[in-house]
Amino acid sequence: MEPHEEPWKRLPLYGAHNVRDLGGYPTLNGGRTQYRRFLRADGLSGLSAWDVRFLQRYGVRAVIDLRDASEVQHMPDVSLGADVMYANIPLLSYNAADIERFERLIAAQEFSMTHVYEAILENYEGVRACFKFMAEAPEGCILFHCAVGKDRTGILAMLLLSLAGVDKWDIVADYMQSWAHLMRDEAFREDWLNEGGNRFREGMTSDPKNVEHALDLLEIEHGSVEDYLLECGVPDEDVASVRQRLLA
Repeated sequence: MEPHEEPWKRLPLYGAHNVRDLGGYPTLNGGRTQYRRFLRADGLSGLSAWDVRFLQRYGVRAVIDLRDASEVQHMPDVSLGADVMYANIPLLSYNAADIERFERLIAAQEFSMTHVYEAILENYEGVRACFKFMAEAPEGCILFHCAVGKDRTGILAMLLLSLAGVDKWDIVADYMQSWAHLMRDEAFREDWLNEGGNRFREGMTSDPKNVEHALDLLEIEHGSVEDYLLECGVPDEDVASVRQRLLA
């Protein structure tokens, strides 16, 4: 069996360190999420030619870039091919890589990752556009990513796994893997260890309290992920199509 034919949790790529399959999780009704349907990922700007071939052969047919326009312009994705659908759908209204902005917020004691996650969930237009794209994407695997594959990517992964009926603690465990995978990246590891990294550690970790807060917020304010998506304006048929894609 060729490497790209195997079911992977973390894909063995050279130019991206946090590319993971959402397949293999048990669901509350006794089913499980399927492999090769959705990949969550960090940035694709450093992909090698080998990585591109691997993703093509793995079945990626659509890509959602969740970064803001300035991030995309600064570090554009390596193309996976003309036949791969692509959409840029920002889930935050600002550049999440703007360190000066976060320095100001930290100095004013106004920075909190839970507030960042609340802002993502309040972006009804962005969430609706993501689900429309996923519902209309061609058969095959959909890859979605932001800069490091942790926060914006993490919230979309949380919504997908919740929609599939995956247990809360499996969702939390999936979220927590990002920091360990990112530490394979030498630049990320250096940022973590140096003085600047210490200032931004809350923003660099994948602390379970962040995703737990987002899950609790969904339940308290909306009742369920289905109700949340309907409030975002996602049509019933798109909700059903995306769920079926992950489970069928």
